[in-house]
Amino acid sequence: MIRVRRRLPIVAAIAGLGTLAVAGVAWALVGAHPAPTYQTNGRVNVIVVSGSRVYIGGQFTSVRPAGDAKGTGEVARNHVAAFNINTGALLAWNPNVNGTVRAIALNGPMVYLGGSFSKVGTTTRHDLAAVNTSSGAIQAGFNASANGQVLSLLYQNGTVFAGGAFTTVNGAGHTYLAGLNATTGASNSWSPSADDTVKAMTLTADGSRIIVGGLFTHVNGSSQNHLTALSPTSGSLVTWRTHTAYSVIDLAADANGVYVAGAGAGGNFEAMNPSTGGKLWSSGTNGNVQAIGVVGGIVYVGGHFQYYCGGQNSGSHTCPTPIAQDKLLAVNEHTGALQTWAPGANSVLGVFALTGDNTSGALFSGGDFTSTGQRAQQGFAEFTP
Repeated sequence: MIRVRRRLPIVAAIAGLGTLAVAGVAWALVGAHPAPTYQTNGRVNVIVVSGSRVYIGGQFTSVRPAGDAKGTGEVARNHVAAFNINTGALLAWNPNVNGTVRAIALNGPMVYLGGSFSKVGTTTRHDLAAVNTSSGAIQAGFNASANGQVLSLLYQNGTVFAGGAFTTVNGAGHTYLAGLNATTGASNSWSPSADDTVKAMTLTADGSRIIVGGLFTHVNGSSQNHLTALSPTSGSLVTWRTHTAYSVIDLAADANGVYVAGAGAGGNFEAMNPSTGGKLWSSGTNGNVQAIGVVGGIVYVGGHFQYYCGGQNSGSHTCPTPIAQDKLLAVNEHTGALQTWAPGANSVLGVFALTGDNTSGALFSGGDFTSTGQRAQQGFAEFTP
């Protein structure tokens, strides 16, 4: 059995590393070595934290304890799994999905799953499903389907918002975006349209805007290169000043900003004002930025880059002033200044998911790696303050 100690927060700031008071606790950068956690035998695409639980989805078919070599101590978990954050224990939650999971959203007793699959347990579900939060059993009353991959899911006020590579949902035309009744899965009146794939969505901290990113150049018939903001009630466009020349792959948000990650010549990431969409800062890398997360005043960036290309520089395959940062880096959320955090991760494609937990101050990482932070750790890692 894996043994993970209860992790206690840092209560004093580390000078010069960038800190933020959260509920009376001062957080600093997470550590450069991962805590002992379960691993996966394949890529992790999405990580969602809810209370004392962390849910993961991806292309794996089993999990195993920290320190165990691949093929040792494996426990079957097809494409989704859940762990207790405080103890590290693998939970009994086991929906048993027969294909890749790329999106997870939560609403009380329900966990919504999106991806490219046709069955959850023994029940037919095409690319969309809902399961019970505790048991993982299919929620039979929620019956929705898409004709293409679901890449992003959000929940707010009785609606599940879906984005992806689909053009129909529940048999009706919904081009890359759709709203679903959170109980039944029926399509509702939230029905904006994009002209190409939606890769990522996030809610601004005040809940007033859904920020959408992807491959598209138009939304609702208006020019909106790769990034836009939508009303969560009507689906109409709302004010958003900045669009990107590069395809957007991932998004994150907190009260201070919306954080954007993407491709281009090399990779790109930047921060925008959550109320106006005005650009706050931007930076680049020499390879795609595939994941972005924020916790404790720090923005964490992951992808398949090897170098940071410097502040206020767009991405470039050959950085003008390269700084070695292998697949992972961190910047101050207010200034974009590079921080002294460089755990690294191996594999060609590296990191695909980064999620911060504001309660513990921890950062969760997922991807193709088999080692990170100088530890043998496959697919999934937790970095604690």
